[in-house]
Amino acid sequence: MTYERSDVQILHAAPAIWKQVSIQELETLESLVDRLFPQGVASNIDWRAMKLKNYIDNAEGKVNESLGHVCSQLQLSLSDRQARRLFKESLGISMKDYARKRRLVVAAKQLQNTDEPIKVIATDAGYHTKDGFRKAFYEMFRLTPVEFRRLWQRRHVAA
Repeated sequence: MTYERSDVQILHAAPAIWKQVSIQELETLESLVDRLFPQGVASNIDWRAMKLKNYIDNAEGKVNESLGHVCSQLQLSLSDRQARRLFKESLGISMKDYARKRRLVVAAKQLQNTDEPIKVIATDAGYHTKDGFRKAFYEMFRLTPVEFRRLWQRRHVAA
């Protein structure tokens, strides 16, 4: 099968169009968060997993303490392995992935609401390099931090 030049241009443009449509359908950043964490909190979630989730949700930036120390602080009497397994069974996502997504959501809110340099936001989110942050941000939102900021700023100016 041979492609004409216009076909190739459309194939290359398709991911960009998909990115624009999926982000532009969203009214607010909160609606984006709802898409990232759609499962909500089930009523049958283990109380210990809920305590760990709340700890991650309320932690500023990156949690530097070991999981064992966090469990003892929260008086959970769980080993690292037990805590990770319980969290994954209760919430359907690993604790590491959940914490990473939460940090990126906080970073997205900073990109939306402040003019802080991206390097500062990346550091606040627990990333050592701007490139590592950009890669993780792109994997989650399908936009680079610069594209994300520009998109939200355009929406704010247009509104």
